[in-house]
Amino acid sequence: MPEIPLRFGHESHLVGMFCEPDAPQARERPAVLFLNSGLEHRVGPRGLSVAVARALGDAGFASLRFDYAGMGESRKPKRPLAAERDEELLAECAAAIELLQTRTGAAGVVLFGLCSGADDAHRVAMANDAVLGMAQIDGHGAITAGFKWRYVAHRLASPRRWQNWFERKFGAPADADRAVLEGVDFFQMPERDTLAHDLALLAKRDVRLFYAYSGATHSYYNHSGQLRRALAQAGVDLGGHLEEHFLPSADHTFSRNAERMVLIETLIAWLQAGWPSGE
Repeated sequence: MPEIPLRFGHESHLVGMFCEPDAPQARERPAVLFLNSGLEHRVGPRGLSVAVARALGDAGFASLRFDYAGMGESRKPKRPLAAERDEELLAECAAAIELLQTRTGAAGVVLFGLCSGADDAHRVAMANDAVLGMAQIDGHGAITAGFKWRYVAHRLASPRRWQNWFERKFGAPADADRAVLEGVDFFQMPERDTLAHDLALLAKRDVRLFYAYSGATHSYYNHSGQLRRALAQAGVDLGGHLEEHFLPSADHTFSRNAERMVLIETLIAWLQAGWPSGE
């Protein structure tokens, strides 16, 4: 499939890669916009964004993966459109959405974001009516009672936890080489009620939502259906607007091919069900 490098933005300072299906995309289908994850450029961690974009192209969905200003090949503008970075990001994404719609004729876009990219996708979706869907990977979540007892049970069953307790209790020297980094926060998790309120507004706009979680989210998500249950506790039922998946064997970047293919196939099935080609 063709992959075309593009420059855009009010100073042509943004660089992206447009991935176009071999056959013209059906107009009723949205294009897909990939957002940067953490400090990663548009390729995505371990090439995740490239793999997903090319699979989407094979399935008939055009996409654009681009670098935020100051990341990858995109430079910072000499005259920013906003004083705050958050507002500038919304302007960059608006320009990317306009570019996608112009090149494909699509009525709107689906946002794809991993981790901090998922958090960015939420803010863009809330601000831009051209967003028809959002795919968050290891993004927002909320704690439930079911999460809490599973979390405690997992910790009690972990030999490593008991070893750490024994060392703290009896003063065994710490071994720096065995230190484990259990998670890094790249975004501020919204409060449950705030998240529920926002997603209810998106559903009212008929925005479709896809949430997938890897095993790396054990600090805030640990069982299938947890997000839907948390939203229900806040009085929000998204019905068919929400699709939720848990892939506990996957790592945060879906680096192993088996889990990556499951994620891609599940995402494509969600897109095709929500926006059939009309053929």
